[in-house]
Amino acid sequence: MKIRAYLLIMTGAIVLPIAIFAAVALKTLLRSERDAALHTMKEAADATALLVDNELSSAEAALRVLALSPHLASGDMDNFYRHARTADRGAGGRTILFLASGQQLINTVVPLGAKLPPPPDYVRTRTRDVINSGRTVVSGLIKGAVQQIPVTTINIPVPIDNGRRYVLGSVFSPDYFSRVIARRAVPGSWKLSVIDREGHFIARLSEPARLGNAANPLLMRAAAGREHGLVRFDTRAGVDAYHAFTRSPMSGWIVTVSVPAAEIDGAAQRAVMLVAIGMLAALLVAAGAAALFGRRLVNAARGAASSATALGHGELPPQPRTGIAEFDHLQRCIGEVGHKLVEAENQRSAFLQREQEARALAEEQVRIRDNFLAMLSHELRNPLSGIVGAVQLLRMDDPKPSLTIQAQDILMRQSRHLTRIVDDLLDLARLARGKVKLDMGPVELSAVVEATIAALRVAGRVQHTLTTRLAPAWVRADRTRIEQVITNLVTNALKYTPPGGAIDVALEARAGEAVLTVVDNGVGIAPDLMPRLFDIFVQSKVSLDRSQGGLGIGLALVRSLVTLHGGAVDVHSTGTGHGSVFTLRLPLLEHGPAEAPAAIAPPPGAARAALTTVLLVEDNEDARRMLAALLAASGYRVLEADNGIDGLALAREARPEVAILDIGLPGLDGYELAARLRADAATRPMRLIALTGYGQAGDRDRALGAGFDVHLVKPVKFDELARKLAGA
Repeated sequence: MKIRAYLLIMTGAIVLPIAIFAAVALKTLLRSERDAALHTMKEAADATALLVDNELSSAEAALRVLALSPHLASGDMDNFYRHARTADRGAGGRTILFLASGQQLINTVVPLGAKLPPPPDYVRTRTRDVINSGRTVVSGLIKGAVQQIPVTTINIPVPIDNGRRYVLGSVFSPDYFSRVIARRAVPGSWKLSVIDREGHFIARLSEPARLGNAANPLLMRAAAGREHGLVRFDTRAGVDAYHAFTRSPMSGWIVTVSVPAAEIDGAAQRAVMLVAIGMLAALLVAAGAAALFGRRLVNAARGAASSATALGHGELPPQPRTGIAEFDHLQRCIGEVGHKLVEAENQRSAFLQREQEARALAEEQVRIRDNFLAMLSHELRNPLSGIVGAVQLLRMDDPKPSLTIQAQDILMRQSRHLTRIVDDLLDLARLARGKVKLDMGPVELSAVVEATIAALRVAGRVQHTLTTRLAPAWVRADRTRIEQVITNLVTNALKYTPPGGAIDVALEARAGEAVLTVVDNGVGIAPDLMPRLFDIFVQSKVSLDRSQGGLGIGLALVRSLVTLHGGAVDVHSTGTGHGSVFTLRLPLLEHGPAEAPAAIAPPPGAARAALTTVLLVEDNEDARRMLAALLAASGYRVLEADNGIDGLALAREARPEVAILDIGLPGLDGYELAARLRADAATRPMRLIALTGYGQAGDRDRALGAGFDVHLVKPVKFDELARKLAGA
């Protein structure tokens, strides 16, 4: 069988139970709709009865307040009359004071003192009932003795302390309760009525002319002895209607709601008819849909087969939308497989492209590394060559004094050069890890520039026409680091400007910034190098002899240090052979610091005189011997140890004033050795100086935390060490 036949059978199997269930459901729905409408009628009757009782209760409460009037108790009828008029219930309402005989004493509808008619028999009977029972009594529709119009009343007993007995009554006008029930919002075809105990209309919404007329006897018989009820009978006009009634517990009156049966049954029948039509339409649509969807299912299955065939041939399958979720999902799955195959091929191509790019990047990084290692080797071999030559010269038998001085100068100069190389590499590593701490303070920038250029001139590095135009400019900076920045910028200009070239250094204050420009007419900068000029290990092309020198890290240091100072540095060049302009900008201080009085320097050797013994603990024999010789030559008595354990024993035995300790010691490292010296009362006063190759900020903090007084980084200038030994 085909799909279409299966769908028709399935539709028939579904339709038959639905039709049976629909018949039962429609019948139930018809009854439910009618019951809901009738329940609404009952609720309307109950709510209207409650509204009427609320009015009666309000009138009763007003009468009870009036019964407590001191004017009544004292017999002051003038004031009591005025007080009683405030209790009248709306237009046409009035308040009456009855004697025990039923005779009206006060009636607010007429002036006080006016002659009032004798009471009818029903008034005497009602007055006597109120007094004897001591309860509130609500009348039916009666004719008023004064105005001779139909009214309703509520009466309460009023006993007086001296034995007098009265009855207070509140009289309601004929249309009073019609106005009350008019507050209920009901459809226009619904009729609300209030009927007294004798079966007369007290209020009739929409038919006020029937006030006082007798109600339908069928209704009165149905309501006899019942509190609530629902009946169906023809009205006097011959209209079939439902009548819901509720008896007021306070007055015994009957509140009715009458609605034509056609309206109740018609609404339910219309709802049921609408549902029936909807069910029939749904069945017809289901049958048509079965035929339609059968054809769509067949077409969808054929489309899926075509897509699978295309996928088998390695083609990207089409994805026609069928509107059937399962087949659309199948088409999407087939399409996703096709797309994934295409994506896999694209990814394979992309991976191949990225692999080639990564290989090119790795090769470039290897090339940069090799170039850097070559530059580092060249930069290290040059000073080492000078150092080795100077050492060989000093080892000659009886060298000339002039050659000895020259060799010493070479050793000092090349050692400083090696120190600068190592310092630059360490600074770059610290900056990369964010470990550099700045000692910020007010700095007069023009003085730093002058000192830097003067140092370069003394070192013989200036072989150019170097001019300066420096204006005073105070900035907040680390003087040492800013001097390093300016040195790198000026040295860079000297390096790439041929001897005899012109270099101009200018400093000015502009728009809240200190602006330093270094202009040269040297080799310039190639356009392709400009974006990478401040990157690490980037240099202009140099000759094989590397006469300019350098590792290509100076400008990288400059940018990092300037950024830490909150400034900026940039470069401009029109191309190779056209020179370059470097511009440094730093935030300007508005005012420089007040000048402090110069400190009075202590006389030379004043502090050192008290330091006679120094303990030197260093595991590197050459470094230890050289430093010991320098200390001895400076007048100190030096004790030596090459490990931490011997150093501790020697310190406890000799108790020197100062100990210079390496950190990386065998036996006990420098931190542990310092801690033990501080823990021993005999060695605790000793001044401890850490002399180590570990020079980062964390290393310094750890050394001071272990008990060291001073932290120095190798190689240290002996002048600086001497100042620390002297306590400076």
